Amino acid sequence: MRTVSFSEFQSNPEVLNDITEILTNDGIICIPTPSGYKLMADLESSKAVMAMIQAKRRVKSAPALVMIPDQSHVENIAESVSEEASKLMTEFWPGPVTLLFSAGDGLHPKIRKALTKAKGWLGVRVPNSQTAKTVVGAFGKPLLVSSANISKKAGDGSLAQVKKNFGRAISLLIEDGDITTESSSTLVDVTREIPKIVRCGAVAEQSILDALAG
Repeated sequence: MRTVSFSEFQSNPEVLNDITEILTNDGIICIPTPSGYKLMADLESSKAVMAMIQAKRRVKSAPALVMIPDQSHVENIAESVSEEASKLMTEFWPGPVTLLFSAGDGLHPKIRKALTKAKGWLGVRVPNSQTAKTVVGAFGKPLLVSSANISKKAGDGSLAQVKKNFGRAISLLIEDGDITTESSSTLVDVTREIPKIVRCGAVAEQSILDALAG
């Protein structure tokens, strides 16, 4: 595992080039975000997706968050996009609102099955965290993302714990010390006719309701 300081990531363009090369070649990276350290892998690579599932020790409940560069990528991931979902994307992306979609046929069947067998959906968002936004934008394609903790255990804010748990699984880690995590994203299920707020987080319920009414 290669480690890079956050300051080097910010100042050295070659680090971002190395990250995109790792992702392109089925590798896993780990970056700091306001909600903790996050693992990232190419959503289109079955090898990378399975490696992340194994690293997380989540065979029965695979990671199901996808970060995309912009909302144009949704049609390649989701089975369908409702008018209500479009309103929320326009209002809150980039931002801490994760929309839950039924996975579409644009995903490889093996990947779709692995990621949706537990919950039946994929969470999708355009990140507003500057680090995540930079990485996703440079890669230019959807990334599978998961908190850097072992299933059902905390630790994604601890740099030492992240190294201990995932040192063998990840190719590159951007270090930014320990992270005091902020609020998680708000989850909205848009698979139904009337969207349902599944979890309130950084964006308040009333803000979601106001956007849907607009």
